[in-house]
Amino acid sequence: MTDAVYRTVAAFAARLAALGVTEAVISPGSRSTPLTLCFDAQPGMRTWIQLDERSAGFFALGMGRASGRPAVLVCTSGTAAANYLPAVVEASHAGIPMIVCTADRPPELRGWGSPQTIDQVGLYGTAVRWSIDLPVPDEAGGGAAAGWAEAAIASASGRDPGPVHLNWPLREPLEPVSAVPVPVASSADTGAGHAGEDDGRAPSAELAQLAGIVAECERGVVVAGPWPGGGLDRERRWAAAAERFAAWAGWPLVGEPVTHVRGRSHPGGNQERSGCVVATADHLLADETLGEELRPDAAVLVGRTATTKPVRLWLERTRPRHVVLIDPEDRWEHAVFRLTGHMPASVEALGSITSGASPPGRGRDGGWLDTWSKLDRAARSAIGAAIDGDPQLSARTARDLVDALPADAVLVATNSLPVRDLDAFVFDTGPVVCAANRGAAGIDGSASTALGIAAADPSATVALYTGDLALLHDLSGLAAADRLGLHLTAVCVDNDGGEIFSLLPVADRIAPQDFERLFRTPHRVDLCGLDGFAGIRAARVSTSTGLRSAVSAAASTRAPGVDLLVVDIDRDDDVAQRRALTAAAQQAARQALAAAQGRD
Repeated sequence: MTDAVYRTVAAFAARLAALGVTEAVISPGSRSTPLTLCFDAQPGMRTWIQLDERSAGFFALGMGRASGRPAVLVCTSGTAAANYLPAVVEASHAGIPMIVCTADRPPELRGWGSPQTIDQVGLYGTAVRWSIDLPVPDEAGGGAAAGWAEAAIASASGRDPGPVHLNWPLREPLEPVSAVPVPVASSADTGAGHAGEDDGRAPSAELAQLAGIVAECERGVVVAGPWPGGGLDRERRWAAAAERFAAWAGWPLVGEPVTHVRGRSHPGGNQERSGCVVATADHLLADETLGEELRPDAAVLVGRTATTKPVRLWLERTRPRHVVLIDPEDRWEHAVFRLTGHMPASVEALGSITSGASPPGRGRDGGWLDTWSKLDRAARSAIGAAIDGDPQLSARTARDLVDALPADAVLVATNSLPVRDLDAFVFDTGPVVCAANRGAAGIDGSASTALGIAAADPSATVALYTGDLALLHDLSGLAAADRLGLHLTAVCVDNDGGEIFSLLPVADRIAPQDFERLFRTPHRVDLCGLDGFAGIRAARVSTSTGLRSAVSAAASTRAPGVDLLVVDIDRDDDVAQRRALTAAAQQAARQALAAAQGRD
């Protein structure tokens, strides 16, 4: 009976491999023995052992984010399966493919108090694209297993990619009687059936309608948010298409670094742009006077909801006549609720507008686009000058890190402040690719996500820009790097707690001692004490020159393990600088606006 189980599971693994799945992330356990041994024996699949299921989930998420292909997660029964939930939720919201295989007790042992047994049927709820409680494998067979694999791939990698869950009821004995069978698909089958990307081309009538809005409205804006899943290469194609569309329309493009529009990491990206990529919207649009002057008649939203709140509030406040969502996954999800148009269009469809219709032919001098460009340049200059004269705080640290990384490095920024630091203070990312878990936008799992990206592409230089709480939240992820033979350069801004709460109204509404205890929560951990733990090499840096040198050295050496560079930040000084930089940017922009209007 045991060998029948193994033949079924091996057929499932073989069909996944034939359909393009190359990575299996396994956490040790007894009930999952048949899954573990069959995936490990499958040719063409790499096996990664992760001790902590929560870290394993985000590690697989990083692989899917980098490649656009699902990795397989394998764990035993009980709370092991529950620990995947945070990564499953992020994968669902971010549109990243993932195949979750949880071992379970067979039906006769469920609900009777058997150890390590919980209700795993539908465990992840609406966060998965497809979920099934499988038959007991020895009662199925290889043909059924191949069908399960095909359904898993189709559901995880379709037009709206995301996680799927297969719950495997397994009876004892769990060990093979003989050698683990290794079915191998024929060469004719290899790669067949990989769902890949559904182009989802929008009907020509909808494309014509969008082109008509562009022709009608000079005062338009393109707002790019984090891109839907499908791999970093696909994300960069979206960035290139959004930039070409905005330049063709004669509209400014508002986009944060994780959208790839601020650098040269996407096809066609360069420093001399024909359009206007706005990098200071976080500062400009928080000023209601400037926001009113920049009131648009039309807005085209591409990607998911932007990280920066001022952009979202500005669109709600100014209420453009046309708000069109480009939505390739057809989800109808965006935090700007007042939509007047919706296009389930692919990146190719968006690009076809710029080649299939005549551009409006608007000039830059003195017009709408010129106004945005002048205000953005003024704000950039003001922020840059202030940062250069200030001590080593978060703003300078973010800039130093991006500048010190080699070409084509991937920088993963954690939530909550680091991803916002990139948006607020890094105006040109050059050839560096920026990424973040902006689906559900939690602080958990970012180190594991970065290591998953490194595992998916061993040639890539991968760095992590993290806050102290996010780092502590995923220490088990950091501890896996050396054991897996991976390298990560991690720069941690340590403000001893949750600084982002100091920027929120609650900081001024309750007693200081209650605010410290309930929200800022100082951890009082010396992060450099991690030096020597599990392949972590920790050092404290305090100057711009020291940080750049240390980042450059770590990125060039890339020894297995983690080079952790800790930058101590005074929370109060950092909060004051953030507010001062925004004020300086807004003042400079108001002066530039007055000069453009002939009022100075």
